[in-house]
Amino acid sequence: MSWRASQVRANACGSTVLVWRSVSKDRRLPIFWAGALLALVACASIAGIEDPDPANGGDAGSPDGGVQPGDGISITPESVTITTSCTGSGESRYITLTNQTDADTTYELQIPEGSAFALRDASDASTPTLKGTLAAKQVLIVYLRVTATTAGTYSGQIIARVGERVTQLPVVVTVSGGSLALSPTLIDFGEVRKDTNSPTQVVQLENTGTEKVNVIGFEAVGGSGTDFTTSLASGSLVLDPGAKTDVTTMFVAGPPGPQITTAFEPRTETPTCGALPKLTLKGTRVNQDVTVNPVLLNFGEVDCSSAGGTTRTISISNYSGGLVPFTVSTASTRYSVDPPSGTVPAANGNTPGKVDVVVTLKAVGAALDTYNDTIEVSTTGPQAKTTTVALSLKTVGATISVQPTTLTGFGGDEIESFTVKNTGNKFIYLQHTSSDSSSFRLVNNSDSSPLYPGISLGVSVKFVAQGNGQRSATITTTRRDTPVLSLFPSSAALCEPAAVVTATAKR
Repeated sequence: MSWRASQVRANACGSTVLVWRSVSKDRRLPIFWAGALLALVACASIAGIEDPDPANGGDAGSPDGGVQPGDGISITPESVTITTSCTGSGESRYITLTNQTDADTTYELQIPEGSAFALRDASDASTPTLKGTLAAKQVLIVYLRVTATTAGTYSGQIIARVGERVTQLPVVVTVSGGSLALSPTLIDFGEVRKDTNSPTQVVQLENTGTEKVNVIGFEAVGGSGTDFTTSLASGSLVLDPGAKTDVTTMFVAGPPGPQITTAFEPRTETPTCGALPKLTLKGTRVNQDVTVNPVLLNFGEVDCSSAGGTTRTISISNYSGGLVPFTVSTASTRYSVDPPSGTVPAANGNTPGKVDVVVTLKAVGAALDTYNDTIEVSTTGPQAKTTTVALSLKTVGATISVQPTTLTGFGGDEIESFTVKNTGNKFIYLQHTSSDSSSFRLVNNSDSSPLYPGISLGVSVKFVAQGNGQRSATITTTRRDTPVLSLFPSSAALCEPAAVVTATAKR
């Protein structure tokens, strides 16, 4: 008698629920047993129970199209692809372990930490590990559950150990949908002369998802929004995955008064993954002769180890009839200012005198962090005044860690594995190369999809040397360019040197 699992259709998160049943060998006398079903995710829903669909994972009783970690032992299918939507229903997938021998064998299924999916056990719990005994002539079906909720494509694998043999099954999870991001999310126009429009400030809107998003415009959240304007470059537009566009903002003319703050969010024709990003605009209209704006300079995301060169501008406006001396200083070593001092010309009628101070970002290091600094702008007339301008910067990229860094003891199947994890804050495409591929060959080298932050991916190395003697090689993991046909933007910068694993074996 063998155990099989039935399927509850996928819910909106792409997850399924298991019902285990026992089936006699002649398959004529099914005995049904259903345990309590527990939905472990908030959006779980049950649509009905049915037998597994071979198209969703392979025929449970057949090794065809799968891998054979040992004689009489098969795992199907040989790779798994799961597609789910963050706004709708998704697919369910399962793998099948079949023991066609007359002897029991042990099995263990493992998923690397940080993967975009999990295994489901008999109690419907998500787990990274399942192990037990696969009895003679037994068939075991194990379902997978998508755990990633951010739109994107994630590469992963299941490490299957059956008896003494280890096999890797590549898994690709795609969470489909559009997703929007704004940079920066806050614009502070500072002090603006009454009855005068502020200089415009530009915000970048990006589709970080996997499907197109039709952006109609922006609308105020919890307010009238009449004190500010937000405009897309083309009024409305369709953003492809990875595409960016500029949003122009302005603090419009009005009477003096207290600081005004209004939040805006984009309007879209169809839902997107996650909440829509909010853009906060603030400013103060003043009745004074000298103004400094904006008071917040956001340099956004900058690649690690960048040479710098990005600039932002601070405007000093003089509405008085006399000259206004100024000085600009900063304690930060990340920026330079030009000019550091000078004189603002007098106003010409209703047109103010003006000086633009250019703030330039210097080269940044490999460390990934968010940096907040300040610049002080001091003016000495008509009234002495110091305005503090905030500067923000986020360095981005990928950092790669490998574990273990040494592979030895290539056993019966002559395969050893290491795990690659992206500990940075941007996805990256990777490539793995062996310094001696005639002795150590890469197996299941899944590098066709980006490796997202926090996600781990297993890489298998097989000892294939023909002659006797000891062999060694280095397996190097480095960045590679985004595939030409990919929908994703450029692969992130690699912030640290390539990761290296040493493999050693002897015949």
